[in-house]
Amino acid sequence: MSKQPSLIGRFFRLLGSVFNTLRKIIVNLVFFGLLGLLLVGLSQDDTVELEPGSALVLNLDGIVVEQKRHQDPLEMITQSSDAPREILLADILLAIREAGEDDRIAGLVLKPGSLQAGMAKLDDIGKAIEQFKESGKPVLMQAGYLDQRNYFLASFADEIQLNPGGMVAIEGMGIYRLYYKEVLEKLKVKTHLFRVGKYKSFAESYTRDSMSDEAKEANQAVLDDLWSSYVAKVSANRTLDPAALNLDLDQLAVVLEQQDGDFAKLALAGGLVDSLATDIEMRQALFDQFGHRKGEEHELKAIGLNGYLGHVRPTLPPNGDQQVAIIVAKGTILNGEQPAGTIGGVSTARLLREARQDDNVKAVVLRIDSGGGSAYASEQIRQEVVALQQAGKPVVASMGSVAASGGYWIAANADHIYAQPNTITGSIGIISLITTFEDAADAIGVSVDGVATTEMAGLSVLRPLPDGFKRILQLNMDKGYRDFIELVAEARGLSVDEVDNIAQGRVWSGQAALGIGLVDELGDLDQAVETAAALAQLDDFQQRIIGPTLSPEQEFIQQLLGEAQAWLPQSHNASWSKLAHQFLAPLKQQLTLDDPQHLYLLCLECGSEL
Repeated sequence: MSKQPSLIGRFFRLLGSVFNTLRKIIVNLVFFGLLGLLLVGLSQDDTVELEPGSALVLNLDGIVVEQKRHQDPLEMITQSSDAPREILLADILLAIREAGEDDRIAGLVLKPGSLQAGMAKLDDIGKAIEQFKESGKPVLMQAGYLDQRNYFLASFADEIQLNPGGMVAIEGMGIYRLYYKEVLEKLKVKTHLFRVGKYKSFAESYTRDSMSDEAKEANQAVLDDLWSSYVAKVSANRTLDPAALNLDLDQLAVVLEQQDGDFAKLALAGGLVDSLATDIEMRQALFDQFGHRKGEEHELKAIGLNGYLGHVRPTLPPNGDQQVAIIVAKGTILNGEQPAGTIGGVSTARLLREARQDDNVKAVVLRIDSGGGSAYASEQIRQEVVALQQAGKPVVASMGSVAASGGYWIAANADHIYAQPNTITGSIGIISLITTFEDAADAIGVSVDGVATTEMAGLSVLRPLPDGFKRILQLNMDKGYRDFIELVAEARGLSVDEVDNIAQGRVWSGQAALGIGLVDELGDLDQAVETAAALAQLDDFQQRIIGPTLSPEQEFIQQLLGEAQAWLPQSHNASWSKLAHQFLAPLKQQLTLDDPQHLYLLCLECGSEL
């Protein structure tokens, strides 16, 4: 008997030694790997050579964002995140516009990928391509498969080449959601929904088995506006009959049968593309047009986005005393300090305060790409917008793909509001969602009991919500909704009844929002900057981006590891990731919401990146 503990002790000591050795090996591998990357980075020239007559090649693979999220270096090197690669919209626009005036660039080549971008962002890129074409330089799209987003950009090209084995997939637009009511009932989980606004459908996934009639009405109206804009632009770019982009399944089957089931030939016959060519033929066409890199027989004379940005991106920050600051509010609105790529009540308010306290900044453009979030954090940000105005600095709101609910709250007081025709905005309403597990706990034999000085002190997700608490929360929400519509009414010069009629949590396209007075003008970020300068009476000014800052060490590591990612094996679980995201995104979003009063100005449909 006395030997058994000794054997067990030796086993666990051996196990501990093995784990300790493995830990040291892993730490050393990571350290020397990073050291190797550092040496490689230091030994390479920072700027990719740009030969005269080069093509600017844009690989449209990733999610186009207004602001990149902070990424942990270890996550970057291990690629442990399923999030797609982020491409900064401003970088794409800068590269295309500079290339149009750059004598070293002879043409623009678009390559499709897993592109994720809202229609407003695609429209911005399309306008930049149109501006590039004014230089007389060619724009080519070479593709094997063109989905709807990629085809929108392809339609701006002078020529679209498609692989004979490929296809063009234009499917239309839709909003479909998962509904969890039945599964939550089976799990004995209770969802308590409080809302103001008949169109405020954020929490329907937890309380219904289907989309409400009100949500269908609002969503269909937005989809019709966005789809009409898509069809009008593409058909004009390609000189197509708009009906060709609106085929139902039976019509598609008929025309496909005429082409023996060949989607590539169907695209060519329908005028969607200009020619069919293999990848080898397309590559040779580029060599014929742009030539070979000097001394490299098999390398095209071309440069990619990141390489070209190294030549044209400004290296010195603005230092004049006549500045228009651009502050990006992108992502879900949360409380406190939040990293880049997310809006924080404290961190985003600080950026606005920095602009207010800087004497060189004379006006501010608040660029919004958000479906909202915490009501409290939204109000913190709005207060800083008002403080800027009280300091004599005009504020112009520029809406990107989405500026709804809390995103509209922080825009409402701006001196001038710009939206794009395809912006999703509005959703003026308020909701509260509380989930309790008392029935689930009871089913597995868990109970809660105790004492407290007040009923409020006994609140728990494992106990039923008292009726008094529900009444208090609804009263608070009613006040929040009144505050919202009164805020909008005063800021927009409308009556409370007029705002209430167009509010009710309903979403609108930017085009529709202009007609009902929620925005002042349709336009992009550049127009917003020009208007901000005019309001501040600036004839000559500099643009300056005020955003989250990284330490020099963080910037160096991010840049170094960002370059190293190109040499790492890529993950190929996109389908599984997309499916997991579809199931878990609403639940994940609910878990991240952190308003202290459980009050949210949030639009779920707005996250669809239509």
